[in-house]
Amino acid sequence: MNLEKELEKKGIIPQRELKLEERNFIAKNVADKLASNIKELEDSYNELYMRIFNCNMNYAEVDPKFKGVFYFYKNNTIYIDYRKSTANVDEYVIHECIHYLQNFRKITQKDNRAGLCQFMEFKILGLGINEAIVQYITAKALGYKVHRISNNNITIATNSENYYKYMTSLVNQILFLIGDKEAVKSCIHSTDDFENELYNTFEENTDKILKNFDSILEENDKVNRNENTIINIYMETQEIIYSTYFNKIYKRLTTIKEVDSEVNKLEEYEKILGKFLNKTSEDNTFIQFKSDMESKYFKKYIAINRESTKNSLSVIYKNAIYKLWNRIVEFIQRRVTKSKSN
Repeated sequence: MNLEKELEKKGIIPQRELKLEERNFIAKNVADKLASNIKELEDSYNELYMRIFNCNMNYAEVDPKFKGVFYFYKNNTIYIDYRKSTANVDEYVIHECIHYLQNFRKITQKDNRAGLCQFMEFKILGLGINEAIVQYITAKALGYKVHRISNNNITIATNSENYYKYMTSLVNQILFLIGDKEAVKSCIHSTDDFENELYNTFEENTDKILKNFDSILEENDKVNRNENTIINIYMETQEIIYSTYFNKIYKRLTTIKEVDSEVNKLEEYEKILGKFLNKTSEDNTFIQFKSDMESKYFKKYIAINRESTKNSLSVIYKNAIYKLWNRIVEFIQRRVTKSKSN
């Protein structure tokens, strides 16, 4: 099937190329938003601008399901609906420009990576998490902050309320734990740094996390998408993320400062956690997990203190253990009080 037929099958009917000044406007705006709002790209404006400016951009009749913009990797071209104003560089334009920057054209037998995707002989690996991180970066480029949104069943924290909200919420959790640097680098420049970081952090659970991102993407793109299916996969993935990370890092802690840091990270992580709205605290798996982890941290404090002081527990009150113990007691008291009130 030739390219024209393939495009037509997707609902894309090409018309004319964008004028030089139209392409220049889009390139400058997208590059500026990426460089201004993504710390990891702050020194990359010129490179981003030149790469986007050299992109083939055509007006076309674009199927509405593509939100007015479609990047076709086979001819490395961005198609913009002829009814869409190029003066409005919205999230869909930025999203597709990032896909262009990932540069599918360079895929060969020796180089089969585009963004976070790997193109194998019979399947694509990492498609879901690639879409999620592209949208996460797109939202950041527009200055959107992570905020909490809710429906009748669940509340989540995301920076992309209207587009891939569940996947970007999960990405936000992952990047909160391991940082943005490798994710942005791999997404824009098609390296394996982020993939290696994922496997180093989540080890044998990485494949399950990636598979779940693919499952959410697949369900999300269905005409009759089932949001309950997405939510169930989301909650399962979230539990894998936090339980794997905190249990693994716990084993590496060797100083009081490191324990303090992880205790604080666990507290902050709860603020971006997805939560069911119709469950009691006793049914909340994260509350139980947090309680178990705080007990472990307390024991770790004791073990480190014993090792460092070679003394009895009488010195414990002099350091951060006393504060942590009070927090644990207060946490347990709150749970008991809330349980009685329910």
